[in-house]
Amino acid sequence: MIHVIRSWLSRATPSQRCIAAIVLCTPFLLLFIMTQSVGLFVPDWRAMLVPGYVVMANAVLLGCIAIGWLVIALLWRNRMNTRPLPKTYAFVASVLGLAFTVEAILLGPMTYPAGLVIVGIIPIGIMLLDLRSVGLAFVMGVTLFWANDMATYAGFLDYAPGYGDQAFVDGQHQLIAELLRSGTLYISLVAYGVITWILFDQYDYQRAHLSRLARTDPLTNLSNRRNFMQRLEEECQRQNRIDQPLSLVMMDADHFKSVNDRYGHIAGDSVLAGIAGVLTEVMRVPADLPARIGGEEFAILLPETGLQGALQVCRRIEQRLENQAFQSDGHAFYVTLSMGIVESNGLDAGALMHLADANLFKAKAQGRNGIVSTVEEGLAYNARSAPLA
Repeated sequence: MIHVIRSWLSRATPSQRCIAAIVLCTPFLLLFIMTQSVGLFVPDWRAMLVPGYVVMANAVLLGCIAIGWLVIALLWRNRMNTRPLPKTYAFVASVLGLAFTVEAILLGPMTYPAGLVIVGIIPIGIMLLDLRSVGLAFVMGVTLFWANDMATYAGFLDYAPGYGDQAFVDGQHQLIAELLRSGTLYISLVAYGVITWILFDQYDYQRAHLSRLARTDPLTNLSNRRNFMQRLEEECQRQNRIDQPLSLVMMDADHFKSVNDRYGHIAGDSVLAGIAGVLTEVMRVPADLPARIGGEEFAILLPETGLQGALQVCRRIEQRLENQAFQSDGHAFYVTLSMGIVESNGLDAGALMHLADANLFKAKAQGRNGIVSTVEEGLAYNARSAPLA
């Protein structure tokens, strides 16, 4: 169920969001109207209500519902249109905010059910509309609350004007009044709990989604360069602690520019995605990390793997690509890779990348579609790199 709601929220158009907000709020408003209307015709209930205020509040709620459904009728034909509707958002939020504010004032702004109604309508608005529209409705509601408080302090209006004096008689348990207040409370609690659950799920989902976007190359769904370099540094440090080998493979799609020039960039993107699929298939998940470094250049980080293990991985990649034909306008073609491998024993991340790149360059210089590999010791590399005195 939560997956369905999340999916709908991610693809709903502005019109659909407005319609959903109105549809979700309508049952609550109708329930308020029905409960208060029934109370007017039951003598014991009526004695605790102020009919004039209740009728006026019901009229406002009915008016808000009617306006809301008029908006639905106007939006329905173009409900699939993705055009932004900032003014409609603001109007819908204001109408619904007015309805719930009037109901909260009728119940008494300081009572817990009334407060929960107001607090509950804010997440609905934020979830379906936008922050600006909800902010405008919030300002309107606060203004009405302030005006109500001033009128109450000045003696022009009673607190909780929908209730008569009998609803607040000390020492007497007023069952009907409690049912009216508690009914609002329980309904609001259920709705507020569901909405809060959805909001936190959306927050967790969006946070995970953004984190994934920050770490992933959008075309290939492999790790991007930034995440790969961070992981490489961590693994180099870990390797020094546990004294285990670490291998890095740098690879480049051979003659990739010719593929783009001959078959087009769409075919080129298909090749990159296909190579990424092959790399993912041969990896040990989640230990190994394949990445797109940039353009047609890829890399594989192989923790706790020596040179022979890295060569086996590269041979499997070659075999997969030999049997994988790419298609473009009915033409089949194949792609090969040049690869440079370094087994590291004590190298830092920068040195390891430099040496793997150098081996990749040698593989390309030797005619491409080949592998150049070396085993490097940290001390030996530092000695070769040290400037002469």
